[in-house]
Formats: sequence, C-alpha cells, structure tokens
Amino acid sequence: MKRLMCFGLLSIAAFVASGQTRYISDELVITFRTGPSSQNAITRNLSSGARVEVLEELTDEGYSRVRLADGAEGWVLTRYLQADPTASQRLATAERQLADALARANSLEQQVQTLEAELAATGQALSETESNVNRTSAELADIRRAAASALETREQNESLRLRVAELTSVADLAELEIDELTRRERQNWFIVGAAVLFGGIVIGLIAPSLRPKRKSSW
Repeated sequence: MKRLMCFGLLSIAAFVASGQTRYISDELVITFRTGPSSQNAITRNLSSGARVEVLEELTDEGYSRVRLADGAEGWVLTRYLQADPTASQRLATAERQLADALARANSLEQQVQTLEAELAATGQALSETESNVNRTSAELADIRRAAASALETREQNESLRLRVAELTSVADLAELEIDELTRRERQNWFIVGAAVLFGGIVIGLIAPSLRPKRKSSW
C-alpha cells in the first residue's frame, strides 16, 4: 500500500514537472546519465547554461529526466536545474540587447538627422514657394492693372473711332457742299462771262450808230 502511495506521489510529481523549461546552473560540468542515479552510465557532459526540457522529476532520487535540444533524453541532478538562465547567459543577453538598443539608437539618430535635413529642405521649399506666391500675386496685380488699362484704352479707342467716323461723315458732307458750291460758282462765272461777251457784242454793234455824224463842208 505504501509503495502504491509513493508511486502515485512520484507519478503526480513527474506529471507536474513535465513540459517545464529549465537551464543548467553555473556549474562547469553536469553529467548526463542514462538513469536517475550515479550508478547509471554517463552519456555526455552538459555545459553550464545548456537549455533542457524537463520531462520527469523524481524528488526522492534528486534526479530529473530531461530532453536536450538535439532530442536526446537522459537524467541530470535536479539541484543543478534552475528556472532562469545563468548569469553569464543573462549577461550575454543583456549585452546583445544593449548592442541592439545602441544599433536602434544609431538608426533612430540617423533617421532624426534625415528628418531634420528633410525638414530643412521642406522649410526652404516652403520659403521659395511663398516667394513664388508673392511674386505671382504681384504679377497678377500688374496683369489686372494692365488689363484694366487696356480695357480703358480700348474704350477710349472705341470712343475715338466713333468720333473719327462722325468727323469723317461731317467732312464728307462738307466736301459735297464744297463741290456743290464750286459747281455753282463755275456756273455763275460761265453766266457772267457769257453776259459780258454778249454785252460786248451788243455794244460793238450799237456803238457805231451812236457816234455823231460829221457835217459836210460842201
């Protein structure tokens, strides 16, 4: 009965311990045996910090059955197992983490420098854009003034064109009147000339008869 109880307790302890991860403690050499006693053969020595998986733990014997990373199974002293990695492993891990942190810090610093350069370039581009906007606004104002002036000039030209057309019409009427007056003047001069000629002829015919006759001395 006692054997059954012991066997049951050992079975429960083995079940509870199975599947847990342990590490070889900071000992120089850990023997890896074929059974849970010093009488069993040593198949290899495990280095300090080796990672093993606990499959079974015998509390009374002080041994645990473990599985190595390459799949080999054997027994080691339980007192050499610990839940956490060894100090050397933790130090190595801390050093790797520190190196990774430094690498990330350098990468972030480079990214910051790149972002600062991009920010400076963006600021320069923004300043140039503002200058271009101001210059474009000034040019647009000039164009608007020129357009307004051109519109005013066009209106003035249209007004002048209408005035020229009006004056041209007046000049044409005046030219017609001048032509008419010239024609009438020519007619009057023709009439006057004809009258003078006719009067000369009449006078030439009448004048001899108007002279007094000389008395005859006989």
